[in-house]
Amino acid sequence: VAFAAVALCFLVNRRMAAKRGAYVPEDLSAQYAQWGIEPGAMKEFVALPTSVPHDFMAAKIGEDVFLSRKMGPYRRSCATCHPLNCGGTDGLRHGGTLTRPAMNAVFGTAYLHDGSIKDFPSLVRRMIEDERFIGAGSLANALAGISGNGTMRKRFDVHYGDGGFSGSNLVDSVVNYSCTLMTANGPFDRFCGGRDALSPERLQGFREFRDRRCARCHSGPALGMRKITENGVRVPALRGLSKRRLYEGGGNLYSDLAAAVAMMPGSDFGDDDASRLALLAFLRCL
Repeated sequence: VAFAAVALCFLVNRRMAAKRGAYVPEDLSAQYAQWGIEPGAMKEFVALPTSVPHDFMAAKIGEDVFLSRKMGPYRRSCATCHPLNCGGTDGLRHGGTLTRPAMNAVFGTAYLHDGSIKDFPSLVRRMIEDERFIGAGSLANALAGISGNGTMRKRFDVHYGDGGFSGSNLVDSVVNYSCTLMTANGPFDRFCGGRDALSPERLQGFREFRDRRCARCHSGPALGMRKITENGVRVPALRGLSKRRLYEGGGNLYSDLAAAVAMMPGSDFGDDDASRLALLAFLRCL
């Protein structure tokens, strides 16, 4: 019986290894062009831009909306839970939901903890209306909350035209502002841009990241936010990881990055501490 169990495990692991070997990186060529990203020689790993194409004036309005505490009854702004000096997340739970980073968020295709929202404008609307977040209840209520700011209202009408102070344009302004929230120019970005910006330890960690097929889940420019795990949890982005307070691993939260990484598939390093530490060093430079 024991021999049969071992043989079965061997066959299962062999089949899983075969699937990992057949992994083909996601083709994001069309999206790269849309985002203004030059993929260069490494299409799977690219340098983040400082921003993606957007409407400059709408983004300036959206910045004020992002900072406004008047959209809902709880005096919360987008920046309350997404402080930009902390990687765009306060590292807390709100209504049982961990705050996800605002930085690089436009690169996702799955939002909220369960990936139930599939496009970024719908996410912005949910953040404004939902009781757990800003809590306006509706876009109309959010507009009523900030309607007393005559300057802001005028800016909407000047940019979007008569009647520009609307719920759809409120969302549009925040979406355009979010296009400027990037964690660009880090060591990995410089490396992807062809510069020698990774230390030997970080370079070894990058090799571990590739060899262990981490990009099967952590894909796209932000290295995440594009897939859902088997247990129904959205794969988090790895960009800007060093500035966060909490980390996700196996559906749980950890205050220690090493503990979160230990819960990931393919993270069994055995006694090879050098490789484990190298991977952690690489993740912290993203």
